[in-house]
Amino acid sequence: MKRHFRPVLLASVVLAGLVALAATATAGGTHAHASIPAPSKVTIAYQPGIGYAPLIVLKAQHTLETQFPGTTFSWLVLSSGAAVTNGIISGDVQIGAGGVGPLIIAWDAGVDVKTIAPLDWGDLWLMAKDPAIKTIADLKGKKIAMPGTTSIQAVVLRRMAQVKLGDAHALDSGIIAMDHPVAMQALLTGQIDAHLTSAPYQLQEKVRGAHVVARSYQYFGAHSFLGAWETSKFYAQYPAFSQKFYTDVQTAIALINKNPTQVSHLLQSDSGGIPSWRQYKQWLAASGLTFTTRPLGMMRFANFMNKIGLIKKMPASWQDLVFPPVYGTKGS
Repeated sequence: MKRHFRPVLLASVVLAGLVALAATATAGGTHAHASIPAPSKVTIAYQPGIGYAPLIVLKAQHTLETQFPGTTFSWLVLSSGAAVTNGIISGDVQIGAGGVGPLIIAWDAGVDVKTIAPLDWGDLWLMAKDPAIKTIADLKGKKIAMPGTTSIQAVVLRRMAQVKLGDAHALDSGIIAMDHPVAMQALLTGQIDAHLTSAPYQLQEKVRGAHVVARSYQYFGAHSFLGAWETSKFYAQYPAFSQKFYTDVQTAIALINKNPTQVSHLLQSDSGGIPSWRQYKQWLAASGLTFTTRPLGMMRFANFMNKIGLIKKMPASWQDLVFPPVYGTKGS
């Protein structure tokens, strides 16, 4: 776990206390920067993949640490959306990021979690290396890896199975929970038959001899992929901090879209120098990702998940799944 923090001098603490004296007092040992109450500690969790680039930009540029020097920020890379959700439930994670599927399942289960900042739309590819696997029907009885049975990939696979096989759960017995880096190696070495993944893993697999069996956009249309989540309790306690986090993600996305070269250098630095920034730039261009804070197709996912029994209740609208900063984005 990497921790980034800056010590606060005693004089700064005294000054901050004097400034805060006229403001509403905050509980839990919070600190203020630019008059924004903030927690004393925030852990941010995300998963492997360049779909999380907006968060990696914030991490690499120490954006939050600079804005909130009285807050200690920790960054975790977890294996699945379920692991992120569990971290939020336990209180170990204050901001967690994952796919649409785990978010909707958690919401349906009564977990206090919504999206504070959508990160992107993403076309997810179902990859296979065996040339005999050409269609969804060819996957019957095969091993199909993805982060978990509640992942967005699992929802996509069930949609593919419903459309092509007439049964959304026809391939459920073949689902194997693996994080993307491990699943990529398993696919390339023949330990599994297919991998429903995301960038950059689907791009790496294609270069190394795997082929695309199906794409999520073929079954759902263009859709949201990832978002950053927090609890309603956390949002209510730190609304200005949460709003600032949202605008920071917007700024990071603007940088990704305007200067992919600079962002590629940041991604290289975050990954320890390997792969090269040129590789990251190529992946960003070919990823099929659209970095945006506008949620798209969340209700399409919810409707499908409700119809096949993955969730029992329906959100009244996409706004039930997000916090107020996202309301003005014309989502769906």
